[in-house]
Amino acid sequence: MSMTVAGAKIALEGVIIKTQKSIEREVAYLKELADDKATLSHIEQMQADGEPLPDNNPYGSFSEWRDAIEKEIKTGQNSLDRIEIEKAELMAFNYFMETAPEA
Repeated sequence: MSMTVAGAKIALEGVIIKTQKSIEREVAYLKELADDKATLSHIEQMQADGEPLPDNNPYGSFSEWRDAIEKEIKTGQNSLDRIEIEKAELMAFNYFMETAPEA
């Protein structure tokens, strides 16, 4: 089945909105990533200083805690990498929407 330019533009309208909303979360991801990196640094400093795990810590060891934070950092970075791709996609979508002839 062949799609017309007009049909493609209609289909992309929802995709553009969804992509824009995803990109808007970039600031939150950046803040979360900075917080996670600060937490990782704090964990490493606590461990180097020989401090015990905090009483309310859900992890059994510094190693478990560090692994969990490193996983969160990786996840956050993956989200930011995805947003960079979405920015490029949005540029392409908008270019198509503005320049593709419908006839």
